[in-house]
Amino acid sequence: MPQSNAVTQIYVLLPGLQSRAWQSGGLLIARKAAALLASHLPTQVVTYRDREPDVPYLADILPTLNPDALLIATWGPHINELCRQLAGRRLVYYAQSTRWSTPLPPTVPILCLSRYIMADWMRDAPFTPLFLLGPVLEPDCVDQGVPRDIDVLFLPRKSTTYLRDHLIPALQEHCSVHIVRDFIPRANLIQLYNRAQVYLYSSAPWASGRVEGFGFQPLEAVVCGCAVFSNLHGGLADYLDPEINAFKVEVYALNYDVARILGRLGAGSVNSPAALAALRATYSEAAFHNRMHAILPELERFFVYTARQPADIARLVYTPQVPRWRQHLYRMKRRMSRVLQRLQKGAR
Repeated sequence: MPQSNAVTQIYVLLPGLQSRAWQSGGLLIARKAAALLASHLPTQVVTYRDREPDVPYLADILPTLNPDALLIATWGPHINELCRQLAGRRLVYYAQSTRWSTPLPPTVPILCLSRYIMADWMRDAPFTPLFLLGPVLEPDCVDQGVPRDIDVLFLPRKSTTYLRDHLIPALQEHCSVHIVRDFIPRANLIQLYNRAQVYLYSSAPWASGRVEGFGFQPLEAVVCGCAVFSNLHGGLADYLDPEINAFKVEVYALNYDVARILGRLGAGSVNSPAALAALRATYSEAAFHNRMHAILPELERFFVYTARQPADIARLVYTPQVPRWRQHLYRMKRRMSRVLQRLQKGAR
């Protein structure tokens, strides 16, 4: 399949748009990215599972697709299938979570939503191009200055059992807790962030071993002026800074957590206007465009090279493994050294 140098078109691949099965923060992030990419190159959203009105369907357009087009896949559970279907195409994976898709072909660059995801892929795909491309906050995601009549806001989805079954009931004995159990439009969620004093979020590891790839809701809550109490699983550590712009929850004892959360009620904003402005700038449209101005040319260079040359770095970069017997010998020497030190102290 011959290719020229320049990417001429971008297609953002999504399983569907309207079905409840696809409604998530990942869908919002992908659609926002598609809208922003349109200022760099002609960009279209394409679906490949559900047919949507006025939206191209991948199987229909694939036979006539320009070989220079850049295809950006965003749905982790489907990435291996798409790699097989689009072999030989300029396919990029926009990874928003971890542990979906090991291994990937080394010809598929990975855009990583967080530094945690990038570090995770560095382990599983060390010879693949990796880039950091964070999400973008919407302009309405700000502290709107309305009365904060909700003490604690909590969304149980993806939460730990500790929060659901222990911390929330304990807090309900002392303050008002607003629990959102069903899906609500994003605009309504922004309003709740602005009404809440404290937002609780604690991402639970999945049975598959995956953890939060980024965690967009706590970021939105922070910039809306909430005091965010969260654990630091996965990509949450990209932007949550305990005692600086947020607070760590699940610390030592239930009553310790309860006391710290109640102590924030009526305490006002955690962050200064300057700190919030800096955080918004990190996840702004300008930051997204600056990164894409650097990433797109490198993607072009990579695909032009891989179309003409085979991969060889995996066999050139060789890190010898320490034999297991040497590992055991090293540990034994350390144990004996500690025993001798204790005997010497006892003899004095």
